[in-house]
Amino acid sequence: MSKKIFLVAALLILASCAAEKKPFVHYCPNVQMAAEFTRLTQTAGRVPESKVELIGYEGYCRLDARNQAQAVIAPIFEVSRLTAASDETVRFSYYTDTGDNKAALIGKQAYPVSVKVSEVGEKVMYQGDYVEVRIPDGQPGFPIKMGLVLSDYQYRYNRTHGLK
Repeated sequence: MSKKIFLVAALLILASCAAEKKPFVHYCPNVQMAAEFTRLTQTAGRVPESKVELIGYEGYCRLDARNQAQAVIAPIFEVSRLTAASDETVRFSYYTDTGDNKAALIGKQAYPVSVKVSEVGEKVMYQGDYVEVRIPDGQPGFPIKMGLVLSDYQYRYNRTHGLK
């Protein structure tokens, strides 16, 4: 009896090996964060009120319902309030950018964020929502740019304060 069970199990294993299997993941992207777009200092006049830093991301790759490779990424921020006069809620936006290409990818897309920071000087770690980005087939290391959305003033502030 045990020989028959063993034989049936072996046949099932061989049959499953012979079946065509689709890979779970095609290629994962190369997420790039330019230094001048990873820090944001929000000011009131010339007084800094809050700071936001994009410190990394969490992510993985998968196949969607149409068998297309997708990156699923979520940014990780460190947010702090610098003055008591500032609002407890720090609002900012970040972006993902797949660039200009013919593969009908999402291009550049911004995502608004609100983070509550109760105490002045407190640093709050915040993970943004997961964003799904389609990856072109056959392009290993496909780059996805990620950063904070900055005004011209905020960009110049970063450049003059050594954040290049």
